[in-house]
Amino acid sequence: MSTYIELFLTFLQIGAVSFGGGYSILKSISHYVVDVNKWITLDEFNDIVAISQSTPGPIGINAATYVGYKVAGVFGSFLATFSVVLIPITLSIIMYWLYRRHSENEIVKSTIQKLRPVIVAMIASASLGFLQDSFGSIPGIVITIISALVLLFTKVGILPLMLISGVIGIFVFR
Repeated sequence: MSTYIELFLTFLQIGAVSFGGGYSILKSISHYVVDVNKWITLDEFNDIVAISQSTPGPIGINAATYVGYKVAGVFGSFLATFSVVLIPITLSIIMYWLYRRHSENEIVKSTIQKLRPVIVAMIASASLGFLQDSFGSIPGIVITIISALVLLFTKVGILPLMLISGVIGIFVFR
């Protein structure tokens, strides 16, 4: 099968389960691109997530774009981005139309209420996966704890804190 077709179908599947936004699908992206297709390593994926967090736009779409580029160049980045949003956008338009017509229906209200725990679980799963990868060493744990404390108890901005933590990480993890 062509790399382009594989890329399209993979990100189409990922997009089909992207309820809850970008963070909720990071685990799915990791599974498909690292474990199943072996297009990139886990370390490369974690780097892509870090870059995706620091660039404008939704993290899931940014990650798809970077993976697509890594796998198949510029056209691959377009294809991965397009396919990861195709189903969610289509479903969003359909759901918006249905919701507007049936928003007072008790079944609709109940369904929306029941989806919330699933979305929280997907986000928690992705977060725990990244915590395991991040806390692979004592320096990583120390940098994370100190960064959290600085954010909570000082007025230091997030950008300077990211830069300082990154520089420390470069020297500690070389």
